[in-house]
Amino acid sequence: MTTIIVSVKPEETRMGVVANHRLCEYVVERNSEQHLVSSIFKGKVNNVVPGIQAAFVDIGKDKNAFLYMEKGEKLTEGQSILVQVVKDARGTKGPAVTREITIPGRYVVLQPFRDNVSLSKKITGKSERNRLRTIMETNKPEGMGFVVRTAAEGMGEKELLSDMHALISDWQVISVRGQRGKAPLLLYRELDLSVRIVRDYVSDAVTKIIIDDETVCKRVQELVDKMDNLDADVVFYDGNTDVFSKFKLNKQIEGISDRQVWLECGGYLVFDYTEAMTVVDVNSGKYSGQETLEETIMEINRQAAVEIARQLRLRDIGGIVVVDFIDMHTTEHQEEILSILRNTLSDDKMEPKVQDITKLNLVEITRKKARQNLSTILYSDCPTCQGSGRVQSPETIGVEIRRRLRSFMQEGNISKNLLLSVHPLVAKWLISTNIKDMEKEFSCAIKVESDASLHIEAFAILDNGR
Repeated sequence: MTTIIVSVKPEETRMGVVANHRLCEYVVERNSEQHLVSSIFKGKVNNVVPGIQAAFVDIGKDKNAFLYMEKGEKLTEGQSILVQVVKDARGTKGPAVTREITIPGRYVVLQPFRDNVSLSKKITGKSERNRLRTIMETNKPEGMGFVVRTAAEGMGEKELLSDMHALISDWQVISVRGQRGKAPLLLYRELDLSVRIVRDYVSDAVTKIIIDDETVCKRVQELVDKMDNLDADVVFYDGNTDVFSKFKLNKQIEGISDRQVWLECGGYLVFDYTEAMTVVDVNSGKYSGQETLEETIMEINRQAAVEIARQLRLRDIGGIVVVDFIDMHTTEHQEEILSILRNTLSDDKMEPKVQDITKLNLVEITRKKARQNLSTILYSDCPTCQGSGRVQSPETIGVEIRRRLRSFMQEGNISKNLLLSVHPLVAKWLISTNIKDMEKEFSCAIKVESDASLHIEAFAILDNGR
């Protein structure tokens, strides 16, 4: 049983997908932030860089958008082109865009610059694939392409064509605006989260949608009523308690940022993020439950594979992910873990791809990265360590103070009475290393003053003249 919970507030909209009382997906959209993914712009080419086969396009935002150019594609500075955002801006980078426009509906996706029909790989029945392909190829306009989504499986011709015609109508409006307007110009904005919930998240498995905003609740109810294959109950929640608190999900939400994730067996995962990739380390922890070492390792790796798939969705981790499983020495065991990973990731909308295990028992996973991951939205870098997660040790700072004093002594610029103002942890280290030795080395009296208001790496060397 799957439930979707939605909280709509003036500052943000949150959505959680809950299966068997466990949060498996969590989306936060802040009203203060611009979410541009899927938005279509008429942009102006600002700069073409042949060396990296790319162009920078002005779409009217603070930073120019990055466009990767196909081999042989020619663009000129000042040229107006239609582009669609595929990645939001993050850090120092502007948004990434493509010229391959797609407009998603509930059952089909319109590709206005293609002329073919393709189907979701998750629709596996041969006769069903043939039926859907025939409907679309018979009825689609020439010069337009469509992708048939998984949700179309089992749907009638009427529903498919209704979705198709709605998308064509949307494209005609976009196209006319693009012809008449001057770049840079926004032509199409992605639907708000409340509508996308029905389009992208509600499936046969969803039995209930709980929403704490009456207006949004009515809108979602209207959309669900139009979908013949959906039986989900749409419920308005008007309690005084926050809806996520009501269903006891806050602890799971807080855990999204945890570096360490415990498994039921007592093993645990460690998540580390770098600019280039995410690394997940699987550890045995407290678990020693099976009869043999081999079975113990396999049980930890099995649980790890399932939890990693859940965490990738929950944390919305995109790009390259490298998993270091506990060493497995048989091909059979390796294939079992790969199978578990692929099966549990099969419902992920970001289409992760799992590579074979390397000789070092590493598994590489790639997952689409469309927006900032949750940790970036919910947290800022620590001002103390600038996001590294580390500060210098008290000993390192103490050694640096001694270096500084030696430098002063060589310059002949050292007082006979010194006051060292330092963080309490550094003070403790300095005192424990025998201040008398320092006084002897530098031929001066030294007083250590502990100041808890100081950053641990900050210190002051002062003249304590008497």
